[in-house]
Amino acid sequence: MIKGLSDRRRLPRAGMIKLGVKEKHKTSGNEYPVEVDYFVCPPLVQEKYGPEPKELIIMFPVEDEQIFFQQFYKCYGNGILLCRGDGENGVFWDFDKGDFAEKKCPCEKLDGGSCKPVGALQFLLPEIKEAVGVWQITTSSKNSIVDINSGIDFVRGIAGRVAMIPLLLKREPQETHRIEGKNIKRGTHYTMKISLGMSLVEIQRLGQLPPAKALLPPPDESQPEDIFPSNGFKPENEVSEETAKMNNDIQEAKERLKELSAEYVNAGGEISMETAEKIAKFTKFEEYSAEIDRLQAKLDKKKKPKKKPTPEKPNDLFEEDNV
Repeated sequence: MIKGLSDRRRLPRAGMIKLGVKEKHKTSGNEYPVEVDYFVCPPLVQEKYGPEPKELIIMFPVEDEQIFFQQFYKCYGNGILLCRGDGENGVFWDFDKGDFAEKKCPCEKLDGGSCKPVGALQFLLPEIKEAVGVWQITTSSKNSIVDINSGIDFVRGIAGRVAMIPLLLKREPQETHRIEGKNIKRGTHYTMKISLGMSLVEIQRLGQLPPAKALLPPPDESQPEDIFPSNGFKPENEVSEETAKMNNDIQEAKERLKELSAEYVNAGGEISMETAEKIAKFTKFEEYSAEIDRLQAKLDKKKKPKKKPTPEKPNDLFEEDNV
């Protein structure tokens, strides 16, 4: 027996469960991950829970959440983990030195978006008999990390432990928002939460039974495909098809107003400085459309031919009969 090696045990990895799917933008053609409201599971899990399950029965094989739910700030490059930190100290790959080096954590990359909080949740699916091993879900959601940690503490407060106790892992909608200039943008994020799948009495009874002892495999730290934008929003450089159409309509209306203004001036009309400043502040299609209609009406009026005045009879013109 080898001290520190022969006494180590490790459960096999069963597979990965994701929180979203890849979509291709119709305008740019770029692919990006889009969060869904269910667990994206392999066929083996779908056979038990259905194609779009929102709840899974799980168990943690060990007690230490630093093992089954590792949480770090992580920065990737070309699919490779380049830096990992705990909020105070970070370790990164120094390309100049060709070795690992230490730095303060977090750094400017967190604000820049290239670094994110990442939690690797590892668990068993006791109802999936065909695949014995550890399943993993990787999340970059701050809400999910907080909710899962809170659920772990809650169960531990009732049962005295979390290892080998059946629990519910759920997806629940949560409204999110962010402020951009003078606008508030709202979205929906589907956070992960741990819930009790049985009564408090049953949880306390299970807590009295000795849990099985096993070590999890090291979490898979390859770059996840489903690291989503914060707060459930799409990437900043992507716009929806509806928004793209609206932007195109505004651009066309802007060009039409420009042409109409030139035509109006050539017809002898005048556009005041006040009107020009007002048009420069337009941001909506409806504003451009209303101004086009107003200017077109003025132009039509200018183009309309003027009637010749009817000559009046002279006051000294008499009928022959009266002469």
